[in-house]
Amino acid sequence: MKKIKLFSALALALVMTSCDDFDLPNPPGQTNPDPDAYFANTDLELAPVSETLQLTEATEANKFVTVANITKLENFPSDYTLEVDMEVGSNDQFAKTTTVATTIDGNAVTLDPSILNGAIQKVITKAPGTYDVNSRFVAYASKGTTRIRLGGVNNYYLTEALSVKTYDAEKVIENMYYIVPCNGDGIPNWNGALAMNNNAGEGANGYDHPEFSLKIESPVPDGYYFKIASQSVMTAQDATQLLGVNAAADGFGGKLGASYEVGHIEITGDVLVTINVQDDAVTYSYAFSVLYPYTGSVKAENLMLLYTNNYIDYSGVCALNGAWFLGAYPEKTKEPLFKQSDEAEPTLSEDGYTQDGLLSTNGGANIKTPVKGNHLYWVSVNLPGLTYSTTLIENLGLVGAFNGWNEKENIELTPSKDLKVWTATDVELDGEFKINANKAWAIGFSGRQVSQDSGAVIYNVNKQDGGDNLSVEKGKYDVELNFTVQPYVLTLKKK
Repeated sequence: MKKIKLFSALALALVMTSCDDFDLPNPPGQTNPDPDAYFANTDLELAPVSETLQLTEATEANKFVTVANITKLENFPSDYTLEVDMEVGSNDQFAKTTTVATTIDGNAVTLDPSILNGAIQKVITKAPGTYDVNSRFVAYASKGTTRIRLGGVNNYYLTEALSVKTYDAEKVIENMYYIVPCNGDGIPNWNGALAMNNNAGEGANGYDHPEFSLKIESPVPDGYYFKIASQSVMTAQDATQLLGVNAAADGFGGKLGASYEVGHIEITGDVLVTINVQDDAVTYSYAFSVLYPYTGSVKAENLMLLYTNNYIDYSGVCALNGAWFLGAYPEKTKEPLFKQSDEAEPTLSEDGYTQDGLLSTNGGANIKTPVKGNHLYWVSVNLPGLTYSTTLIENLGLVGAFNGWNEKENIELTPSKDLKVWTATDVELDGEFKINANKAWAIGFSGRQVSQDSGAVIYNVNKQDGGDNLSVEKGKYDVELNFTVQPYVLTLKKK
């Protein structure tokens, strides 16, 4: 490679004029040259590297990897230092990026292999392999505390892909895991193995998303004995590689490991088993189809329930009267019951609408609502984490194109006595709209249209953070929002 030639086209000559030339007590202040103009003629060219960067080999050899080469640098002032940052992109559009500083070694732009590996893990994947890594470079002229970007704020050098073989895996993580039922001695029943679901969804990469879950039934009275198998262990049916459990003191999980004994779930009923194969952890939590928010003297069949689609997060609109607790069954006294934990006091938001707290299955007092009396709340529960949050709903109304999306002036709905059905009559609607609570957007309801005829338009709706707007033809409507069914139903009857 040719040696870099440094040319300085700008000779900085500061000519100081004698004070005798001025009538004023002091001469005028010195004017510094414009930074962009100062480097306008600087010419920098970077060339790509053609070989695949072997990060494991570079680390073992205690060497940096070369990510680009400087082939030209002209008209660069000798009293400045050239610095180059490298951006690693998630794709060729650089939708997500991370920036790392490089080291210039002669003509080579180099990088610590561990830093490059970390950048790839951050924006692309944690899975080991060989990847075309989209990269681009930003160059700076640096002197003291001054750092000037060459070519302007949007200028990049050498935007293309590098071939990189990332670090070899210290720990192999696979994309599929199984619960293998066992007897009390740990002998596996391979035919009874149950495939677990990746919590990030079907097809998710285990290195990037190492949590897997499955709902099982833990029988009475012996509980459920099991071990965990990866796909390769399952295929080989190698019992020596099955992961047992070192149980936690509370009986709700433990650590996974091949040297541990068979896992034993002692809680009975529907149980969600969750493993994190990165952390070698397993947790057990209750897995119920719904939760019953018992309040006052309301019977189970009249309660507004909390629903789930993953047995982890439960939520719904509930009418609560002063104090309440959660049950898993339509029998009010059947355990487990979830009440306010005595380990921590609940917290209340500054506006007084939202209360957060911890749940406990070991006794405890009923949960007190932040406002006395019977009111509607949005309630959310994380069952494995035993946390809850309630937000008071004082008002529900329609907001949309018809009123310029002015949430403070929504068309209010009137609740029924039991707070389950909210209505309005002779409402003029036109185009897109949503339902909001408390004349704000902290809680909004939207969804999708499910049917329409000449007399009515029907939508399934639920609480949404963002989400698509509802839409309706221009006209006058009677409105009904019904919380007695799931999903919740909004009906517009045209007048």
